[in-house]
Amino acid sequence: MQKILKLLLAALWLISLPLFAQNENAGSTGFESLKLLFNARVNAMGGAVYGIPENPDALDYNPAAILNTPSKSVSSTFIDHLVGSGGGSIAYIYPRHRYIAWGAGLRYWNSGEMERTQISSTGELIETGENFGAHSIIASVSHARFISPAVDLGATAKFIFDTIDDKSASAALIDLGILHHTANERIKVGVNIRNIGLQTSYYTDSKVKEKLPFTYGAGLGIQMKDNILGAIDIGKCEGENIMLKLGLEYELTPAFILRGGVRSNAADYNMDGPLAYTSGLSLGLGWKIKDFGLDYAVASYGDLGITNQLTLRYNH
Repeated sequence: MQKILKLLLAALWLISLPLFAQNENAGSTGFESLKLLFNARVNAMGGAVYGIPENPDALDYNPAAILNTPSKSVSSTFIDHLVGSGGGSIAYIYPRHRYIAWGAGLRYWNSGEMERTQISSTGELIETGENFGAHSIIASVSHARFISPAVDLGATAKFIFDTIDDKSASAALIDLGILHHTANERIKVGVNIRNIGLQTSYYTDSKVKEKLPFTYGAGLGIQMKDNILGAIDIGKCEGENIMLKLGLEYELTPAFILRGGVRSNAADYNMDGPLAYTSGLSLGLGWKIKDFGLDYAVASYGDLGITNQLTLRYNH
């Protein structure tokens, strides 16, 4: 099995080499907060989460994976992002029984204060001395269901409300997920399609449509050893290159966990500065104390800066 995994990782790495270039359509979609990671464990593992089973942290990424979580749980994440932006989330997982699970989530994003400018008749930017902000709220409900010993299915219905200054827009969307239990009980395969939907209100009276960040991908969850979990995801989001994500989780003790990850979109944040080489890397820690858990993640965006996330969880 280890030889197969090494060959697979080598092949994925070779495939990903041309992905370390910025897409010419970057930033062309609306509702950008739908692309963000709102979970410290997921963020620490580079966003590789599609194929990890019995996983309450997969609520926003592969709803099929919330099936068979060991207990009901409520969690909250706090995010310190770049240039004064940040946000948070709260999530609830209810595994009704072996065949059905429910989940619900609420995410909030604040893009921080931005300087308002105007364009003169000659095309020059004029400072106004005023600032404005942008915010997002995403509410979601998820359902996962046992289909067969080999397949679990999941779906999420969500609604996003965005504001920029005094303008607002909204959209209704669904996510679909599959978790496949292979013949090798240590290897799971996840498939996910996200952000299928339609815009329900618009920033302007002319009803100009924002392009939704439609996303699809697949991944493997690999239990290498009893205390070592690996994850490999590959996916595509509208306006971005195909992205490869690698994550690793090492349970040092039953109460203390180390995590690391890397994403192939490093070029998006490479500004040729001293921290450019760290772009796309992430690290994290996890603690478990009885019914409580705490996860922390730090992720590098190269010379743009470092982000921090903290997730608190209560299982009951």
